[in-house]
Amino acid sequence: RNSQGSHSSGAMPFLGRGLLAWRAREADMWRPDEVPQTLPSRKTRQAPLILAVGAAAVAAVCSWGLEGDAFVNGIVGRPAGNVVIVEELPRGLTCRNAHIQFTPHAHPRNSAEWDAAEPAKVLDYGSDEREEWNPLPQWRGEKTYHPSKELQGDQYRQWYHFDAEGKTLGHLAQAIALTLRGKNSPLYDPIRDVGAYAIVTNCDRVRVSGKKYHYKLYLRNLSRKPGHMKVERFKDLLKRFPERIIMRAVWGMLPKTKSSKRIFKERLKLFQGPNHLYYNKDPVEYPMHTIKDCTATSNIRHRDRSMVMMTSRKKRQGVIDAWQKRNDERKQLTAYKRFLEDQLKQADGDDVKDLTVQDFSRAADKTRMRKKLDETRGMEIPKKKVKVFWKTYIPVKKYSGNKGGRKLSEVEPRPGSPEVLGRSQPGTLPGKP
Repeated sequence: RNSQGSHSSGAMPFLGRGLLAWRAREADMWRPDEVPQTLPSRKTRQAPLILAVGAAAVAAVCSWGLEGDAFVNGIVGRPAGNVVIVEELPRGLTCRNAHIQFTPHAHPRNSAEWDAAEPAKVLDYGSDEREEWNPLPQWRGEKTYHPSKELQGDQYRQWYHFDAEGKTLGHLAQAIALTLRGKNSPLYDPIRDVGAYAIVTNCDRVRVSGKKYHYKLYLRNLSRKPGHMKVERFKDLLKRFPERIIMRAVWGMLPKTKSSKRIFKERLKLFQGPNHLYYNKDPVEYPMHTIKDCTATSNIRHRDRSMVMMTSRKKRQGVIDAWQKRNDERKQLTAYKRFLEDQLKQADGDDVKDLTVQDFSRAADKTRMRKKLDETRGMEIPKKKVKVFWKTYIPVKKYSGNKGGRKLSEVEPRPGSPEVLGRSQPGTLPGKP
């Protein structure tokens, strides 16, 4: 009792049913001879509410069947428990157990054409209008192949030989970088290493285009201190350390990661000259014809190259020449018309009214030439002024490398003259008239 009494004097439980039960237990402890009072159960207290709700539901179903909105003839029968047989389903009800397909409504609910009493269209399982389930669109493809860890071992890597003789530096470095990373391999994976070894020979015969041979600079500062920067030109580095040129170019093509640093140090083999030290690996000759050669055309501007001029500039020049020709013809025609008008004003109308245009033009030309001859009769022929150097009076000769020859001045003897032929002229000697 002391323990029970101490328990009863503890903290009071929550209000509600717990409080009532606590008071009943306390009364039982102090009056054990009396009969305990039992409280009504939850189901007993909810029974009147359930009966009221059931009566209301029966009344609603009976009134719904009499109105005939959803059910045509009311409740016909209940052959399978709670299943109700009707001819038209009410809008909003869905039978989850039916193996049929309902077509969507033709009009949205908020449109004027919406008809709430429209019966649902039921398609049988074998109907042609029913859309059959096609498993092909659900196919996600085969699992992507990933090379195993064993396949990434060095014993399975291929060795490639690159000959750098006459190749452009940038294109060669790009091909080497792709080979080291394995991007040309069918087993390439971004997060796996399936690259190959690269052996590069003739590093001293690599070429660059334009003026890079003289002006391309290489900077290095190994001590990382101010004032310790070393600058070297391409042509000087090519003589001293040609492997470093390709080394720097390939490293510039690789991503700056730890794996790329390891690949660069372990797999790139550079040699000066045609020989190397890895003939025992049986390296495969890389298709060097796919790498661009550095030719004389590479040193010319793109628009000045022969193929570009033959394709693009030739067409453009043809359009320009055609426009110039039309412009010159228009000017000549205008000048010719003006000339005919002037001659027509000067001529007598009776003499030219019976002539055709061709005859009148011919007569006008003769008149113009006769007039010019009379004006210039007895005058000296003007000589072309020759440019000479100051005080020396040596004629200036013009040379043109684009036209394949030089222009001869008026002072120089023409080809075929007696001064040039010499003994070929009868009765003359060299240096004498």
